[in-house]
Amino acid sequence: MGLLSKSGLLLLAFVLITSSYALSVDDPQYEVDNSEFGETNPNVIHPGDDVNIWIKIVNDNYDKQLKDIKVEISPHYPFEIKQVNPETGIAKISHLNEGESDTAYFKIHVSENAPSDEYRIDVTVTATEYDPNDDANEKQKSVTKIYYVPIYGIAKFEINLDDTTPINPSESEELEIYIKNQGTGTAKYLTLNLAGTSDLNIVGPTTFYLESLSPQTQKLITVDAYAIPTTEDGIYSINANIEWVGEDGAEYTSSIPINLKVKSTIFDNQPFLYLDGVQPISGGQEVTIALANRGTSKLKHCVLEIDGAVELNDNYIRYIGDLEEDDSDSGIYELEIFGDSKTNITATLTYFNEYHEEFTIKQEFELDPANSQVKQEGTNYSFIGIIVVVAVVAYILYRRWKKRKDSEEE
Repeated sequence: MGLLSKSGLLLLAFVLITSSYALSVDDPQYEVDNSEFGETNPNVIHPGDDVNIWIKIVNDNYDKQLKDIKVEISPHYPFEIKQVNPETGIAKISHLNEGESDTAYFKIHVSENAPSDEYRIDVTVTATEYDPNDDANEKQKSVTKIYYVPIYGIAKFEINLDDTTPINPSESEELEIYIKNQGTGTAKYLTLNLAGTSDLNIVGPTTFYLESLSPQTQKLITVDAYAIPTTEDGIYSINANIEWVGEDGAEYTSSIPINLKVKSTIFDNQPFLYLDGVQPISGGQEVTIALANRGTSKLKHCVLEIDGAVELNDNYIRYIGDLEEDDSDSGIYELEIFGDSKTNITATLTYFNEYHEEFTIKQEFELDPANSQVKQEGTNYSFIGIIVVVAVVAYILYRRWKKRKDSEEE
């Protein structure tokens, strides 16, 4: 049954009265039990409310009195009678003189799950009418009235994500956001606004007009969330601010955080191994294997190991440690390799990400001593020696040429 009134009880045009004269029942007056002082609509009932009800009984006969008056309230779903009288759901009035009135008091509770609608309450009043001067003429009076009380459901929202894939810093992730009305009332003129932070925010529109949303229905919106490159791994919130008008005409707001996980991803091509140098030393070759971090995520606890040479000494493992973005480091190995023969070695790198997950990559290198990259440290004495020899030879040749020329002139 649709809501027919916003402010009061509706009297069904059905009244069972054995004799309406002398006994009348006013329309019940009610007020939400937890209403606050100054509240504009204390008579608007929502699911979960406790409601105080007053029913006024009037003896409108000018020459008869009423006694043994019993007022009984019989609510239907979603109402539950609260115990406020000695007998639940029954209030008693001992006596009413001509033209006198009194009020019966009840309290009911509205089920939290009641959807918006009008719900039935039956009120039955019985009394004995009599003349104090003629006890033999007592009559039983009974009145039954049926009322429908409007209940206004309240919209309550739940937000879910279709996918919870972590967002990598410096990248955006498409989010499918479902907003569902888990309440008992329709939300009208529904608006959703998404607000991020300086680390994680929305790319594109942030305000969505969703018109209305009935109970137990949902709508989907799709947005892109972006994490800036410097965002640390962790949980970040995007606030969903919701505004709507309820079925009772009141304006409502709600704010729901959407928690998103930011997790740095180490891509397969991010760690880069390369041969940085080969030079002969006493006892073999000195090989330098370098590691570079070409991504934004930290490489943690790096260990570099080589294998494949005929002879390896005890220094074939190097602990590199942590490598930040655009950082590099190297391991130097002394291999007992002689001559000009080519040798293949395998470099194995193991490292961890921020969540202590271990990764391994392998890279093969061919060592060709004939084309070795020779690294020199300090003064290059060989080069100086060559220059000295060339200078001495040139000087000797010049002296011979000078001596020959002088002889010819004589």
